[in-house]
Amino acid sequence: MLISNTTIENINLIIQAMFNHNRTLDRFLGYSDVEWAFTHFSSVYHQGYAHLMPLVADKFSDILLRYNIAPKYYETKSDTRTYATMLDFFQTNLEEHEATYELIKKSIKEALDNGDYNVEADLKHLLRMWNKFMAQAILLRDKAQVYGENNKAMFDGFADQFYILQNEYKELTGEDYKD
Repeated sequence: MLISNTTIENINLIIQAMFNHNRTLDRFLGYSDVEWAFTHFSSVYHQGYAHLMPLVADKFSDILLRYNIAPKYYETKSDTRTYATMLDFFQTNLEEHEATYELIKKSIKEALDNGDYNVEADLKHLLRMWNKFMAQAILLRDKAQVYGENNKAMFDGFADQFYILQNEYKELTGEDYKD
């Protein structure tokens, strides 16, 4: 076999994580749009963040497909969460990003341990991409702290200035980001 079963399983779990991120972000965007009138924030981050997650999942799927292995699409969790504050969501989002970061790191180590050197190289590239998603999650959490609950309208109004995934958007979609 050209790729170990451990590495295959890890990649399938990463794919699942990306779809869970999409679910988390889509849920929050809908919730915040309705509850806090975050229409501008939603317009920026729906296509520019939430909808990138399945495209990131595709990058991981492509690794398996190169070895003639069909990716598995595990069940994603439902999401009916509500958030008392912006910070509640952005901290949750960051923690979920950190868990995926740890999963990708573990996958790289286990790919190396199992002699899956080409896969390890692909995973390292995607980890570098994920670092930008981590930076976006950190920036949004930090901006929520700075703006605070009493300045939600300003946070919403300036949301496009916090968007930093333009290069990843282009790499994943083949198009320049337009806000």
